[in-house]
Amino acid sequence: MIETSFKTKYYTDIEAIQLIHLGMFMFSDFNIQLTTFDWNGVSGITNILMVVLTGLLLYGLKQGSNNIKESALSRDADILRWAMSEMDKLKPDIRLITDAHKKHNYCNCPNAHQKIHECNWDIEELAAAQRVSITMQRIGYMALHNLISRNHFTNLWGPMYLSTWYALEAWVKHKRLDLDEPLSIKEGAYSRMYLEQFAIYCEEMLPLELVNNERERFNLPMLTQNDRKSYQKLVDKLGARKEKLDI
Repeated sequence: MIETSFKTKYYTDIEAIQLIHLGMFMFSDFNIQLTTFDWNGVSGITNILMVVLTGLLLYGLKQGSNNIKESALSRDADILRWAMSEMDKLKPDIRLITDAHKKHNYCNCPNAHQKIHECNWDIEELAAAQRVSITMQRIGYMALHNLISRNHFTNLWGPMYLSTWYALEAWVKHKRLDLDEPLSIKEGAYSRMYLEQFAIYCEEMLPLELVNNERERFNLPMLTQNDRKSYQKLVDKLGARKEKLDI
């Protein structure tokens, strides 16, 4: 019994050794030759992957650009809605000061405005002038710096903005005198500067017939195309473009 077990173990070990020798013989001639490997196929696959990755990158950039544009349009729409709501709130005050100007001018200064003058407006009209000038100063600043679309705002409110400036011009000039400022922006005036600058922008960009209609309502001399060119330096300084207005 012991002898039979020994023989079985002996033959098993011999078989294992034979299998090892057989494996060594089979793999003795197995070599990896990189020099004869076809790298063109790998290069082609790499090129395809790069094209796919580039396409995904471009798609991501396009989507990002669209998101930025949509965000900017949404912001512009919100600011424009705010400006429109502010102008709607000002309508009663604007009507009050324009009617006051048509009934009697703010002052009776014959030529140049003087610091000592007789005011023809009552307390209510003066309070309305203060409220309107503050809000329109802010809106003028935002429009001049393209925080509000100049094109859209001028289309919607340009004529009203212009008529309000015609009614408030004398009041603004006397406010500057009270603050010891020059009368004109060119000379260094600062008070209600953006209100006046955007009014000049509207006067330059709106159709001449529409501008003259507003001036006629306030008994102001009519403008010609040559007169409008005198404002071009200021308009250029403000960075205004020759935008096409949908009036």
